[in-house]
Amino acid sequence: MIMEYKIMFIDEESTQHDEFENHFEKYWPEANVRCVFPSSTLNEMLEEIEQWQPNAIIVDFQLNDKKTDIKYNVCYNGVELLKEIQLQKCDFPCFVITSYDDEAVANSNDVNFVYIKKNLHFSSDCGKVPFAQRVKSQIDKYLARIENAKAELSVLLEKRKSGKANVKDEEHIVELDSFLEKTIDTTGAIPDEMKHLSNMDRLNSLIDKVDQLIGKFE
Repeated sequence: MIMEYKIMFIDEESTQHDEFENHFEKYWPEANVRCVFPSSTLNEMLEEIEQWQPNAIIVDFQLNDKKTDIKYNVCYNGVELLKEIQLQKCDFPCFVITSYDDEAVANSNDVNFVYIKKNLHFSSDCGKVPFAQRVKSQIDKYLARIENAKAELSVLLEKRKSGKANVKDEEHIVELDSFLEKTIDTTGAIPDEMKHLSNMDRLNSLIDKVDQLIGKFE
């Protein structure tokens, strides 16, 4: 089955929507791109994201700057939105597009995902990798990391079941479990120190949930 990549772009200007769609049509036409205006509240925007289940989110930093296409106030910026998403899903592919580089970088924990509009323009200048392909690369790395962690956890659980797991294996099981749990929802993650290493049912249930998560992206 060929995977469908779903990309959500959030910006208050329709002209930016057009540029974004044109760029992806040129450099990654297979992607399913959805351009949306920001919701007025953070919770409403998070609900829309949750309903569509994108593989990556690209958002403008200043969402309340232009009033040409929207007439309401947006009470959050792009970095605040992505911080909330990262709280829910660890390391989820997110990108900020901005004209205000200093402020955006200062507000972001990961400057590698802040792209400056004047340098970007959704183009591939000077032989650099097009932005669309950078997005695809981050999605692929994220999904591969989940798949590898799931496979490694399954092997270790079988090793434990046979009675051959040592202390190092048990510690790594907890680490992998924590990572996979946070890719589903960090708000419900159990602290490592509170986990019982013998709780096989919970770990097997976690693997099933990760399978369902990956299935949404296929």
